[in-house]
Amino acid sequence: MTGWICGAILIALILDGCSRDNTPQGVADRFVQAYYVQIDQAAALEFTTALARERLQRELQLVAPIRRGGSVEQARPKVEYNLVRTQPDGRQVLFVYDLTITPTHVSPIMKKILIITDQFAGQWKVINYTETDAPR
Repeated sequence: MTGWICGAILIALILDGCSRDNTPQGVADRFVQAYYVQIDQAAALEFTTALARERLQRELQLVAPIRRGGSVEQARPKVEYNLVRTQPDGRQVLFVYDLTITPTHVSPIMKKILIITDQFAGQWKVINYTETDAPR
């Protein structure tokens, strides 16, 4: 009986964790983490559809030759981000992030990131993203 109760609690926790991840902000945050912090376009694909997915697929084709020759880890800058605004817009939810990229031996680069999410087949996905330089 105790094993059954532990199993039921474990399943409930897993389902609760998955449902929290299937939110507009959960998907946007995970996309920013994969794409901008980890610099892993393949991992970021999981969170995208529509135009965002097409852009990442093209980018993966472009960087494939570069990635074969060396380690991304060595060139990875420090990246920090903060969510600064959430804006529902009909079926979509828009997120604006401040991003600070600090490469080795170079001054930090500031960016504004706009992530647009929408729901497809019960799953929230990033449908587009844009970035602009931010004033210092």
